[in-house]
Amino acid sequence: MYTVADIAKLIGGTLEGDGTAQLQGFAGIEQAKMGDLSFLANMKYEPYLYTTHASAVLVDERFAPTQPCSTTLIRVANPYETLSQLMRLYVSQQEPHWTGVHPTAIIDPSVEIPKECIIGPYVCIEADVKLGEQVVISAHCVIGANCSIGDHTTLHPRVTLYSDSIIGHHCRIHSGTVIGADGFGFAPTDHGYDKIPQIGHVEIGDHVEIGANSCIDRATMGVTRIASGVKIDNLVQIAHNCTVDEHTVIAAQAGLAGSAHIKEWCQLGGQVGIAGHLTVGDHSRLGGQTGVLGDLQPHSIVMGTPAMPVGKALRAFATLPKLPELMRRVDKLEEQASSGTK
Repeated sequence: MYTVADIAKLIGGTLEGDGTAQLQGFAGIEQAKMGDLSFLANMKYEPYLYTTHASAVLVDERFAPTQPCSTTLIRVANPYETLSQLMRLYVSQQEPHWTGVHPTAIIDPSVEIPKECIIGPYVCIEADVKLGEQVVISAHCVIGANCSIGDHTTLHPRVTLYSDSIIGHHCRIHSGTVIGADGFGFAPTDHGYDKIPQIGHVEIGDHVEIGANSCIDRATMGVTRIASGVKIDNLVQIAHNCTVDEHTVIAAQAGLAGSAHIKEWCQLGGQVGIAGHLTVGDHSRLGGQTGVLGDLQPHSIVMGTPAMPVGKALRAFATLPKLPELMRRVDKLEEQASSGTK
């Protein structure tokens, strides 16, 4: 257990107040209690600073309180980033430290298990799978033949990797996610739709996080690629042959149709839809529920369906409630024009 002073020293922060309190966990500034470490990064929450029961609060080094504070302050350059670092340290200390293979796991004899890996209950690992150092494969995961999983990667319960999937180092894949299932490929014929065999695979880079119940389909031919540093939320669908470049983030319920290419450092809001074979330029930002029907240039900031510049979209949204009255007025003008009245 750390004291407030210990934490301040660990992160190189400036302590303001009592440093002797023991810290036991983290909490938002509104709900924090004695023993919690909290933070203030958004000034909307400043009033809570003066009433919080937290033992310490991370604040910006330039922050000037407008009222007396009963809690201890730790001044840092970036409270949110510092909190993230501390929480990662906290989580690493809570993770299981046992290693080995659970007796219920079913593992092909061709698979070599590094001694510091964790293979949980009822895991199934097929032939010729390659595992890196300190890989964690949680209960009920299924790893298909010829898959590769890099060092320090964690698969949470019930993750499925279809055959030939490649996962990089330091990745985290959450429960229920399926990687490498067949892409949605069918050839229309006179008698219906013939399935097109999906013979490609999926490659995922390093430091990628994928939320729960997301799906990344294998390529029809070649590769569906998720580059290093990408963060994907829950319930995201990425279709066959898509490419998502470095450090792009994709929020929940977004969907990418086949062969879409999202360049680096993009931000896709919830329920964004990208039509197939399109390119979204680097550093673009797409608001929630945006529908992309054409290529976007780098640094685009868009929203709406079809996607349009954010200012234009907001004006269009503001106009929508006025349409019934505008139509009534137009109908009246047309009626007057046809009757020759004013």
